[in-house]
Parts: sequence; structure tokens; C-alpha cells
Amino acid sequence: MHRNFINLKIGAILFLILVFYIGLFFISNLVTERQSYQQQVIRDIANEQIRPQQVIAPYLKLPYQMQTTCTNEEKKTYDCTQTVFVTLGAETADWTAQFDVSDSTYKRNIYKAISYQNTMSGKGVFKAVGNESQRNYLWDQAEIIFPIQDARGLNAKPMFNIDGKAYKFDFAEQSQGQQGFDLMHITAKQYPELIQKFQQGFKFNLQFKLEGLNKFTFLPTSNEMTYQAAGNWGDVKYDGQSLPFQKPRKKQQFQANWKNIALGKRNLDSISMCENSQCFYQLLNNQSYPVSAVDAAKDSSTTNISGISTQFLQPVNIYTQTDRAIKYGIMIIIITFGCFFLFEVLKSLKIHPVQYALVAMAQGVFFVLLLSISEYYAFALAYLVAAIACISLITWYLYFVVQGFKAALLFGLMLSVLYGMMYLLLQSSGKTFLFGSILSFILIACVMFITRHVNWYQSEQQTI
Repeated sequence: MHRNFINLKIGAILFLILVFYIGLFFISNLVTERQSYQQQVIRDIANEQIRPQQVIAPYLKLPYQMQTTCTNEEKKTYDCTQTVFVTLGAETADWTAQFDVSDSTYKRNIYKAISYQNTMSGKGVFKAVGNESQRNYLWDQAEIIFPIQDARGLNAKPMFNIDGKAYKFDFAEQSQGQQGFDLMHITAKQYPELIQKFQQGFKFNLQFKLEGLNKFTFLPTSNEMTYQAAGNWGDVKYDGQSLPFQKPRKKQQFQANWKNIALGKRNLDSISMCENSQCFYQLLNNQSYPVSAVDAAKDSSTTNISGISTQFLQPVNIYTQTDRAIKYGIMIIIITFGCFFLFEVLKSLKIHPVQYALVAMAQGVFFVLLLSISEYYAFALAYLVAAIACISLITWYLYFVVQGFKAALLFGLMLSVLYGMMYLLLQSSGKTFLFGSILSFILIACVMFITRHVNWYQSEQQTI
């Protein structure tokens, strides 16, 4: 009977570890549920107040007439005149964006979203519109188009300065649709003096302020472009079809610089197919939006539109960090149970499975405390408070279990080291695997060193 005692104890420990793992699974689901609440709040803010913003640089839309062949309902062909649009971007453009980022503007209960106020300015040159192709341009219908994802973020209609004179953008009739863009324009019909500017070329200057949520995407339309973004936020992700060639970063500050000669031309080729706001939405979501049978035959890759994105991230995503911590929970409990078992073998002191289970429950409560406290306070503070509370409780309980202050204090120190190592793993990001493998090696080396003189066959004959 004594020979099988260790085997029975190991079996009981493994069963408790399995039960603890199942408990961690339910706690992980709780984290996912809380995170979904936060994401729902952000979606509600985007629907009801402000969205992530996407801005397409202003471009010239110029219609002309061409003779073609049409087909009537009886499938008979006849000569007809068709109006076609050509889109022209600036020859050169220099853009700057200054972001004032905050996570306190939009809050609901304990959940908050990152928003920004973008003060953006640009200047450049539109070259003269040549007439080498002898196109019959309809100059009185020419217009400058300025698409913005969500005009609710504007505090005033943007002013477009052409050769020193300011013109105000107004909303175009096509800027309808819940998911589309708000199309703003300046028309030659409204300002006839612009026809000469369009024909001869002009310099422009544009400044506006735009509020947005979480992410800003700028889509250039010029042949040559420079773009500089800066702001008061430390955790920034750059995305899109062009990455910055410079991105110096200071504490709680960022700056990035782009230079590109290809994005504008590619964007204009795609934009030329769009006549309404919904079309822009389709393009920016990589969906084919053909406007004719010829366009439908084109490969969908030609309908992509290329942007430069700046996304503002939470310094610490408490739900991601807590979920990562839970993944290390099974390692913590295995090490703790292993130390208890070694203590039983080396000191010949019984620890009942119920006592194992109570310690495991206390460690499970650590993750619940971590989640609940971190929703109100900084993650590091929440981790410290939850760790101190659980380690103190377990150390106090073990004082009565192991019948000695020294052994209980040793276990408390061991748990403190484990929780400290787990926090370092959570902060190590890309080096987690390296640090985890080194820690595993150190732990197994310690176990082998401590038990190097243990006669396990003799231990089976003892009453534990």
C-alpha cells in the first residue's frame, strides 16, 4: 500500500492540474467577453459619433465628350456622344499632419476609445491641362474633389487656396450613403474664374482640422508626394502600401516621414472609375466596383487604392495582457504543485489534496483580480496588487499547512519570483519564447539539483 502512495498522490495532483486548467479556460472566456464589451463600445462610438478617418487628397475631375458607338434595345448600333471623366492629381504635393491624441474624449462607463484631432496642411502644384489629344473638355463642369470618410469630424468646411485666393469646399450631391465617403467639391460652375486656373495650372494650399477615432489613413493623388506625421502618442503602428523612411520616436511622441512617386498615379487610376461615395468605400475595402462591362472584365487588383495609415494603440491592452498571463497560469500551478510534492518527499510531511486545491483556487482568483482591477487602474499596479494579495494569502495559509514559518516564507518567496518572472515575460514581447525556454531550463536544473540525492525507491516504502 505504501509503495503505491506516491503514484496515487501524483495522480491526484495531475487531476487537480486538469481541473485548474479547465478553470483557466472559463476565466479566459471571461476576458474575451469583457474585451468584446470594449469593442462594442468603440463600434457604437464609430456609428453614433465619429469613425476612423480616411482622406483622399484633392484632385481635379474634368469631363470631356467623345464619339463612340452605342447599342439600342433592338441591339442596333448607332453613333452617339458619351461623356467621360478624366482625373488629374497635383504634380507635386507636400503634406503635414499634427495629431493631438487622447483617450479621454470618448468614454462609456469603464471603457474608453482613442481619438485624435488632426491639424493637416498641404501645398503643391497642379500643372496646366494640355489639349494635345484634342479632347472636347467641358470646362464649365470641371471640379476639384475632396473625399473625406466622415465629415462629422470637421469643425468647419475646408478652405482651398488657389494662387492666393481662398475657395470653400461644399458637399457634392453624390456624397450620400451611410458607409460611403462625404464628397466635397469646388466647381467651375460656381466659380467661373477657375476655368482659366485649370487650363494654365495653379499652386494650391489647403488647411483643415479633422477629428477621428483610433486610425487615420491618407491617400495621395499627386505624382510626387511627401508626407510628415507627428503627434503626442508613443504607441503607433504604421500600415498601408508605403511605410515611412524615417520614424524617430521620443517618449510619448512620434514622428514619421514618407516620400513616394507611385501611390498617387495608382490611386488616380482607381478613382477615375468612381462617381459616388459608395464606390470609394468599395475601393478602400479592396472590393471590385465595376462601372461598365469593360471594367468588369478587368482584374480586381486594379481597383485597389493605396494609402498611408497611422494607427494609435493602447499603451497596454489589459485584455491581451491578462489573456497572456492566463496562458502562463498552468505553468505557475505545475511549479507550485511540484514544489509541494518535493517538500512532501524531502520532509516527509503530508499535504492533503484539498490543501493543494485551495492553493490552486487562490492562484485562479489572482487572474480574476488582475482583470477586474486593471479595468480601473494601470495594468502594472493591478498586477502588483493582485500578486501581493494572493501571495500573502497563500503564504499565511501554508504557515499552518507546513507547520513552520521558515518553510511558508520560502514558498512565499518562490511564488514572488514566479509572479515576477511571469510579469517580465508579459513585457518581453518578441523575446517571450527565448526567456520562457531559459526559465524552463533553470527550473528543471533546480529540481534535478535538489533531488540529486533522493532515493525514490526508498521513498515509496515510507509513509508520506
